Amino acid sequence: MAASRNVLSALTIMSAIVFLGMTVDTLRKMPARTHSDQISDQVVEGKRLWQHYDCNDCHTILGIGGYYAPDVTKSYSVRGEAWLQQFLKNPPAMHPTGRQMPNLRLADAEIGPVVAYLKWVSEIDTNGWPPSPQGVARQEPEGHKIFLAQHCNTCHAIQGSGGTLGPDLTHEGSHQTEAWILDQLNNPASHKAGSVMPSFAQLPGREKEELAEYLGGLK
Repeated sequence: MAASRNVLSALTIMSAIVFLGMTVDTLRKMPARTHSDQISDQVVEGKRLWQHYDCNDCHTILGIGGYYAPDVTKSYSVRGEAWLQQFLKNPPAMHPTGRQMPNLRLADAEIGPVVAYLKWVSEIDTNGWPPSPQGVARQEPEGHKIFLAQHCNTCHAIQGSGGTLGPDLTHEGSHQTEAWILDQLNNPASHKAGSVMPSFAQLPGREKEELAEYLGGLK
């Protein structure tokens, strides 16, 4: 009996040491993973506004919030600053069809901090979370899956499904080459100065190629 108690005590102490060691290691890495040195006054104000307008009632961010609307943890890296500014100013105008985010009528002085907060959040190392959207039909081309995963349908429609802010892409392949589409994905402003379409240069090269191939095949 005494031997069993000694073994149990030893295992408990070892587990505590391992747990404390992992905790210390995590705390040591957190500043670099969260870029806490980049938390400016504007980021703090953006978080305050995020809470003031109860954005978490509909959106999740860093795993916290509601599931009524899209997760926005990586919204800045996907959409870019120009798109987010336009969207926050008047959401229904950016996505006039389907379920819409209400217009909170944010002042310009409020939009900047919210975008700064979303930028800071998007740069946090989350180990690849959130995952890509689930439930995409397997028979669809990879490019179509990427089109949905990157929320391109928020602005563009294909065969009557999607937004109307950007051009309809139902027959995009009849108008543009894959090379042109790839350039557009990397730098929209190269074809139209002041374009609000975000750059997708951050996407892996293979994903951009598959997306360009898919859109180029729409005749």
